[in-house]
Amino acid sequence: MKRRALITALLLVLLVLVAVWLPGCKGAQSAGSIESTSSTAAATTKSGNIEGTVGEDVAVGDAIVTVRALQSTFQPATPAQRLSESTPVAPGAGESFYQAYVRVKNTVVPPLRVDPQDFSCAIGGTVVSVEPTRTGPYARSLLETTSIDLLLTFKGPAGYQPVLMYRPVWYNGVVSIRTKAEVEESTTTT
Repeated sequence: MKRRALITALLLVLLVLVAVWLPGCKGAQSAGSIESTSSTAAATTKSGNIEGTVGEDVAVGDAIVTVRALQSTFQPATPAQRLSESTPVAPGAGESFYQAYVRVKNTVVPPLRVDPQDFSCAIGGTVVSVEPTRTGPYARSLLETTSIDLLLTFKGPAGYQPVLMYRPVWYNGVVSIRTKAEVEESTTTT
C-alpha cells in the first residue's frame, strides 16, 4: 500500500512539474514563432502596383529595388555573365536598345528569388522582354541583406522614353519605374 501511495505521489509531482514547465516552454517558443510568422505573413500579404523613378529606392514587399539608370543606347554594354551565350543581334531599322542598371536587395530572412526575366519594358505602345544575349547575370536567390546588380537590355522601337516594369513571383503587383524627366513632363502637362 505504501508503495502504491509513493508511486501515486511521484506521478502527481511529475504531472505538476510538467504542467508548470510545459506552458513556459510553449510561451517562449510561440513568442519567437509569432515574430517570424508575422514577418513572413507581411511579405505574402503585401501587394499592389507601385510607381517609382530612376535613382530612388523603391520598397517592393520585402525587397528594395533601385534603378540607377534607364535609357536608350546605340551601343549597349554587355554583362560578364549573360542569360544566353548566343551571338547578340543588332537592332533593325527604327529599333534601338534600352538599358537599365538595377539593384535588388533582400531585407528579410527568407531568401528571395531574383530573375532578370521577371523584368520587361514598355516602349511606346509595346511591352518587350529582356534581350537575353545582353542581359545578366543569371537568376539568384538572395539571403537577408544581400543584393544583386542586374544589367537589363531591351530592344524596341526607337525614340521613346522607356518604362521599366518588374513582376517578381513573390510580389502581387507590378512595379513601374520611369525616368525623372518623364515624371516631371507628365505632372506639368496635366
